[in-house]
Amino acid sequence: MTQKDKSSLFDENPIDENEKINLFADSESVKENIQRSRRKVFLTLIVIALCAAGLCAGWRIYYNNQLEPVSNSNKKIIVEIPEGSNIDDIAKILYESGLIKNRMVFQSYAGRHSRGIKQIKAANYRFKPSMSSVEIFNAMLNGKDYDGAVAITIPEGKNIKEIGEILESRHICSSEDFINETKKISDYKKRYSILSSYPDNAAGRTPMEGYLFADTYQFTSNSSAAAVVSQMLANTQNKFSDAMLKKISDHHQTVDQILTMASLIETESKLDSDKPKVASVFYNRLSKNMKLQSDATVNYALGEKKTKITNTDLKVDSPYNTYANNGLPIGPICSPSLKSIQAAINPAKTDYLYFVSDASGKTYYANNLQDHQSNVDKYLNQ
Repeated sequence: MTQKDKSSLFDENPIDENEKINLFADSESVKENIQRSRRKVFLTLIVIALCAAGLCAGWRIYYNNQLEPVSNSNKKIIVEIPEGSNIDDIAKILYESGLIKNRMVFQSYAGRHSRGIKQIKAANYRFKPSMSSVEIFNAMLNGKDYDGAVAITIPEGKNIKEIGEILESRHICSSEDFINETKKISDYKKRYSILSSYPDNAAGRTPMEGYLFADTYQFTSNSSAAAVVSQMLANTQNKFSDAMLKKISDHHQTVDQILTMASLIETESKLDSDKPKVASVFYNRLSKNMKLQSDATVNYALGEKKTKITNTDLKVDSPYNTYANNGLPIGPICSPSLKSIQAAINPAKTDYLYFVSDASGKTYYANNLQDHQSNVDKYLNQ
């Protein structure tokens, strides 16, 4: 094979110098593009990192700001943390009391710094809007509860059991201690004349029911049950003026009878304007030896508060059941308001023997069963 032939075997597509230069230029361009892309990625990552850092810094500033005091006010605010409250519940109570700026931030801080929600004692606490969320949380976590006086409202119409539950829920005294204290009638009769007509033989009735006046009291946390009962009895005694006591005596009645009647009036009438007329219905029925037939007494005997009483309910065996027994029940069924007590002492003069109330609380009266049934059909069964 000739030299020419050998050369043709390797140089069928020979690359000239210009092509070599172009290939080199293309390689350099690719490298430059790669480097440029890497720089873009690097710059992008830097921007993302800076944005993230900025967001974190912004959130931290916002977060810390939301932990700051709501205001510089030194007004003292007492809050109640009920049994079983979790961090969400506590945050809601504090926020609605105007003590923290942000519920979510408080929950976040408390969740990260608490040693378990059980460390926060259910109690009354006293804080100021000038305290930070951190200070408030630490005070609760360290058990710095408030043992001073707090306003406790006992609503009209509540019974002894319900009053005990209110006192316990507000950390004043336990319901059990309170109820046990009310059983010491003989001890309190020596100190409070309002109990003078309370029967010595009171078997079958709830001790001191109706004698603890419904009102707003200033009680200290963890009070003794004796202190609570004494304050409430004293309040009841003060509500009976000499003129009221004289009128009760002139009508040959007793305070015990008046409180029992007043408790029926309280539970059977929503409007103060109706109380004297409802009282007249009960007194008119008593004068005619008619059973009082108060649904409220049946509910009390059952230990419930039903909106509809069944025929079976009406037969409950209890000295409180005024469907089964003549006259007043064995004792009061709740703590009546002063308006109800006044109505029991000064009933309206009517010939009404029946009444029925509609859903709004408006009461309709009748002096015969036929008209009463018409009112029931018209206003109750509609």
